[in-house]
Amino acid sequence: MDTTTRACARIVLSPTDIARWPDAPDLRIPAAAQCRSRSLTVCFPAMDRAVPVCRHLSGIWLEGQGLADRDVRYTALLVTTELATNAIVHTDSTIIVASLRRNRTHLRIQVRDQGRTATEKHWHKVSGFGRGLGIIAGCAREFGTHVDDDGARTIWATVALAAD
Repeated sequence: MDTTTRACARIVLSPTDIARWPDAPDLRIPAAAQCRSRSLTVCFPAMDRAVPVCRHLSGIWLEGQGLADRDVRYTALLVTTELATNAIVHTDSTIIVASLRRNRTHLRIQVRDQGRTATEKHWHKVSGFGRGLGIIAGCAREFGTHVDDDGARTIWATVALAAD
């Protein structure tokens, strides 16, 4: 296990990596997810199957942060999952970038997409879906959106490490 401290742990996943998950032993627990970095970045293809992989890697990183509060970990993983799913469902992006960064008081979770609006119907567009940002609003301390000049969009949320 890599226990060095780095400025940022970065994992880049290809469509092949996602297709092989979780059967490929080299992909189950990348060393970058286990390091003591204060931040994790996971770049992945905009595929539905990539969301649980991103969630799993984020969970490993959160465990490595020594967060004892299960509610904080649960909320962080929920926010990560909802933001990643939102980027896949509502854009025609090919690459999604999820980042988690910790400081003393909170986690900042953000997901960046390429900002292109989805043009075709997605399987999620059925009854019971479409509540993701509402869920995030209910459990995050705050959240928002930033759009770059090139149209790339970052949706972010903060999760308190302790009860406010």
